[in-house]
Amino acid sequence: MFRNLMQSLGGDAKHTTGSRIIYGLDDNPPWSRKSLAAVQHLLAIFVSIITAPLIIANGMGLSAAETSYMISCSLVVSGLATLIQVRPIGPIGSGLLAIQGTSFSFIGPLIFASSELRGTVSNEELLGIIFGSAGAGAIVVMILSQFLQSLQRVITSTVAGTAVILLGITLVMKTGQNLERAYQQSIANGEAGYLVIGLAVAVVGLICWFATRKSAWLRLSSISIGLGICYLAALLLGQVNFSIFNELPSYFYPQPLQYPIGFDWAIFFTLLPIYLVTATESVGDLTATSSLSSQPIRGPKYWRRIKNGVLGDGFNSLLASVFNTFPNTTFSQNNGVIQLTGVASRHIGKVIAALLIVMGCFPVFGGIFQTMPAGLLFGATGLMFALVGLSGIRIIRGSPFPTRSWQIVALATLCGFALTLVPAWLPELPQTLIMLLGFPVAGGTLVAAVLELVIPIDESKRIQPAAAN
Repeated sequence: MFRNLMQSLGGDAKHTTGSRIIYGLDDNPPWSRKSLAAVQHLLAIFVSIITAPLIIANGMGLSAAETSYMISCSLVVSGLATLIQVRPIGPIGSGLLAIQGTSFSFIGPLIFASSELRGTVSNEELLGIIFGSAGAGAIVVMILSQFLQSLQRVITSTVAGTAVILLGITLVMKTGQNLERAYQQSIANGEAGYLVIGLAVAVVGLICWFATRKSAWLRLSSISIGLGICYLAALLLGQVNFSIFNELPSYFYPQPLQYPIGFDWAIFFTLLPIYLVTATESVGDLTATSSLSSQPIRGPKYWRRIKNGVLGDGFNSLLASVFNTFPNTTFSQNNGVIQLTGVASRHIGKVIAALLIVMGCFPVFGGIFQTMPAGLLFGATGLMFALVGLSGIRIIRGSPFPTRSWQIVALATLCGFALTLVPAWLPELPQTLIMLLGFPVAGGTLVAAVLELVIPIDESKRIQPAAAN
């Protein structure tokens, strides 16, 4: 999930009326222009799609072969999911130029869940339980997609913002621990530990620098450019190990239900609030895409499109579970590309989908990211996770009752982390409850939802949204 990433770093992703659209939603541009636009979208999302499964697989302690499978499969499933969004199957899919990929929001809960179960079951059983529980959550999203207007009364901007802030905090803390571990490991191996920290600082600095340039293309490509420059520097410093390519197969094809499907209530309830939050965020992404495509953003046609899009989100996450990879959701980067190019044609999405599938079938593409030095990976992802938290702050700032919202955020965040101490005090609690309490996002989001219902609203303190420029 890189929602609001470019906006947070200085990009402009305001919703427009689509007045600069060159090719509309149903227009079919010439092949040359269609291919160029597809490549521009691909550059904006490729790093995001690959990095999320790479971090999850590393956090789960998966082998190089398993990590390669997850990365390649995530590309293939992202291609299939994008195709479903742009060319709906019945009511499944928005019919917009909406790109899908592995969601960053699930990194924390999936790594946490695997750490809680590891040692109690085999690696195959662990992955089967993860994918089975994630698939069950995806089915819930598919059902709830038809009740979005009611859902938004429960998962308000305050509750969603709290969940995103908690996600950002926990992921940054985890990344900091991983960076310290990589530094200590480098020292223990007799290597230059300062290079681990140096690469982390350099990639953060470069991404921020490019993301604050006047050029919109530099802002959109800041992550790719920053990672590319630092990767070359690491290569020159001898910090890149290419031995992983000896273990990669020449080609890849997804194998459905490779692991025995299982289910765990604790993992299900840990993932469920994340599914709900990403569903509400997808509403925002799809609304922005509708606006940029000169499509309605209110009324029956709008809500039907949004419901179908979120239904597609759930179906695609279920598809990801079947093919043994991680939940999918809509990406927001493509809205920036639509705004820059003026091309909103859904036919572009078909080319993007084909490119993603082809790249997934050749593990060499994902293998490049597996060679990424630890300092480089943790530096870039640490910044992205910090921006996840910042996007939560932006959500709260947009609340019509910011003072009340911040009170809820503060109380829910405090309670979320305080609840993680309970298992140490009461070890006799059921294992399912211990697991839920151990993950602050789940507990904090639940507390925020309760507080949202309990704390009264003072209409006299409503702040009207600022007028659009």
